[in-house]
Amino acid sequence: MKGPVIEINQPTSGLKWNGAIAYLDRDGVLNYGSPNYVNSPEELKILPGAAEAVSKLRKLGYKIVITTNQSAIMRGLWEDGTIQKIHKKLQDEIGEIDVLVTCPHRDRDKCGCRKPMPGMLNSASEIIRQKSHSSINWWGEKPQPIHPLDLMVGDRDSDMSAGWTVGARLFKVNEHVGIAEVIDRIVSGDPGDKFRPV
Repeated sequence: MKGPVIEINQPTSGLKWNGAIAYLDRDGVLNYGSPNYVNSPEELKILPGAAEAVSKLRKLGYKIVITTNQSAIMRGLWEDGTIQKIHKKLQDEIGEIDVLVTCPHRDRDKCGCRKPMPGMLNSASEIIRQKSHSSINWWGEKPQPIHPLDLMVGDRDSDMSAGWTVGARLFKVNEHVGIAEVIDRIVSGDPGDKFRPV
């Protein structure tokens, strides 16, 4: 499998898009994670306040993108379609997501989509607005975002690094609290957390 697994929806909320993208990690941001993976829809447990936070982002005008590393796919631990079933349950509980991008690879596969690489974020940006960042310089200055309100919410430094490479505002959360921890900051226009990838 060369690239990420991409699911595209056309949410019917009718809300006006503000031009920005909210990139959200999944496990530890929207649902409880597990050291042994979330292996089925039944194992997916939504974090308190996650659905309300996504609704607030939608009302602010964001396109919502999930970017999630799920190496269980390449490890052969899941059947075909498992990730889609899990994501159907996710959306049943928190609402429709514009684009869900899953990296199926392991670290050793050296792909361009597994966070901290920005491949999943760039793929979604191309789908939504037909433009993305084309280069990475971990040691340079943080790139300018395509839209000044772009943001990344994650519970790990790999999420922050991926968001940094596309110039997004960065919000790191506790994996047991998730996006509810930072949604008020986002709503208030907070510039995000300071972070350096190297």
